[in-house]
Formats: sequence, C-alpha cells, structure tokens
Amino acid sequence: MTPLAGLLPPGRSRFVASTAGFAAVPTFGCFVPGYLLVVPRAHVLSFGELTAATLAEAHALIAELAVRLGEVYGLPVLGFEYGLAAAGVRRVEHAHWHLLPSTADLTGWLEERLPGRVIGSLADLPGDRSYIAVRGQDAVLRCFQVGDAAGAHRRIRLRRTVAALDPRVEDDAWDWADQRCAELIRTTVADLTDDPLASRMRGQGAAP
Repeated sequence: MTPLAGLLPPGRSRFVASTAGFAAVPTFGCFVPGYLLVVPRAHVLSFGELTAATLAEAHALIAELAVRLGEVYGLPVLGFEYGLAAAGVRRVEHAHWHLLPSTADLTGWLEERLPGRVIGSLADLPGDRSYIAVRGQDAVLRCFQVGDAAGAHRRIRLRRTVAALDPRVEDDAWDWADQRCAELIRTTVADLTDDPLASRMRGQGAAP
C-alpha cells in the first residue's frame, strides 16, 4: 500500500483520473480541497522532456480536469509546473503538474519577476533547460525563464507563493513535508470520484 492510499478508506482508489501516460492524484500538502498532481508514468524531471504525443495527452487531461474542478468547487483553476532540468535539486525528482481551484494570481506575480511568453500548448515547453510553466485561470499557458536550476529553486518556491496569494490558506500550510492535510486529501478524492465523469476518466488508465 502506498502512503497516499493509506490515508483513504479501504477500497477507495487514490486515482482521480488516469490515462495511458498519466495519473491524477491528490497531493500531500493538499492545502485546499481539489488540489491535484498530474504525474507522468514515465520517469522524467520535467514535462518538457516528454514527447509531443505524450504532452498532447497531458494537455487534454489537464484541460478536462480543470473543467471538472471548476464545476465541483465553483472557483477558477490554476495549474503550474516548476520544470527543473537538473537532478539533486528538489525533494521530489519526478515531473508533476499542480492543478487546483484557486484565485491566486501566480501569473501576475511571476510576470513582475521573470521574463515569460505565452505558449500554444505543453508541447512548446523547453526540454533542455529549466522553466516555470503556468496555466492561468484564463486557461492561457505561459512559460517563464529561470536561470541556473539550483539557484532558481532556492529563489522561488511555487507552492509557498500560491499559498501566500490564496486568502484561504494559512501561512505555514504550504510545506507538504510538515502539513500532509490528510482530511483534505480524503475530501478531494470523495468530491472528484463520486461522479460518472471521474469513473470514465479512471477507466482510461491502469487499475488503482
């Protein structure tokens, strides 16, 4: 049993959605209900390292999940990834896309600090360098440049920034290592799996 599955009632899948290449699960440190990670099955450091076909699959899954999160929670949906193209820099060395219902203006915050540009799809993410990608509440994708991977990671912690920008979140809730948010994880799974759409999406991938 995985640590995440251990927080759920017996027989309850940890997968909110799954496809051939991805799984969507609630995250440890789920500081608002509906906070998901979209995780590739292939081991890569960033989404930019994935193939164009796999990124098209991710793009469609993220868009579908964003619609569902908006319907369930009645809030706009934010997505982001810190694409670190270097090993040994962060605690979780596997690519993951954050997706959560939130009014946090991460795009505006980053635009004041980093150069960036609008991109047409996830396939436009760089595969050879670090970046920050944001899918804003307007569903527009932007890619921001970061410098040296290790230095950039020390300067910007995206979860901490989003937590600070979201008025619902307490100051110390951003660090998943200290704040597992088990009850919000259970709430998220219940909210997003007790419906026909979730059942269909889970059926596209591997068994829980």
